[in-house]
Formats: sequence, structure tokens, C-alpha cells
Amino acid sequence: MTIFGRVRMLAHQLAEYEIDLVLESGARDGAFGRGLRRAGYRGRIVSFEPFGGARSGVRRIAARDTDWDVVPYALGDRDGTWMRRLDGMWEDVVAPGERVLLQVDEVAELPQVMDGAGVFGDDLTLVRTGAAREAAFA
Repeated sequence: MTIFGRVRMLAHQLAEYEIDLVLESGARDGAFGRGLRRAGYRGRIVSFEPFGGARSGVRRIAARDTDWDVVPYALGDRDGTWMRRLDGMWEDVVAPGERVLLQVDEVAELPQVMDGAGVFGDDLTLVRTGAAREAAFA
């Protein structure tokens, strides 16, 4: 299956599961969100990117999209200078009743991000890891 086919299949899954919010951990340059938009996803996106250069790129893209926000932190299992726990920000980024996909760019980071989700881990409708950059080519 082509990259475009995989991204379209993911957009179809988001519609099937009635996902209306994508939390993107490790947004880098915004390729994942951009690919989702190209594949037809119209729900909210919140991208987490702590590093200035990459964050400025995703902010440029998100600035043209009223349903896409960029948060200047990484998601993890502790609060620090550039890292935050999802459970400490949940009510700031997730509206009541939203169905959520958590996209974690690096598979190795998933355990820490899930630990940081705390009690809200059960409120995640879908969790996806890896291959976020492929969405840019959709």
C-alpha cells in the first residue's frame, strides 16, 4: 500500500471512530497534521513540539487552520522545562466529549507519554505510534 493509501485509510479510521481531536506528540514540521488534512480529516489537531525551529514550521502551517493549535512542550511522564504530562493539560486541550487519537511519533516514547496521560489514558479512543512523517506525502 502506498503512503497516500495508508494516510487515507487512517483518515477513514478517524471518521469510523468519530475522532474529533488528534493530539500529535512530536509534531516536528507538522507533516502528520498536513497529511491528515490532505486526506480529508477536518477535526481539531493539537500538536506538541518543544523545539523552536520545528515548532515555528508547524506554527506557520497551523496559523492558516483555525482548528489546529501548537503547544510548546513535549508530552512525557514528568513536568520539566520543555516537557509536560498530558494529565496536567488534559482539560486545557480536550473539550468534554471529544473522541481523541493520540499520535506518538517515536514508538520508544509511548510508555512515557501513556504514563503522563494518567487517568485520562482510558479516555483515549485510539493510540497510534510511529511513521508520522509519512503523512506529509499524502
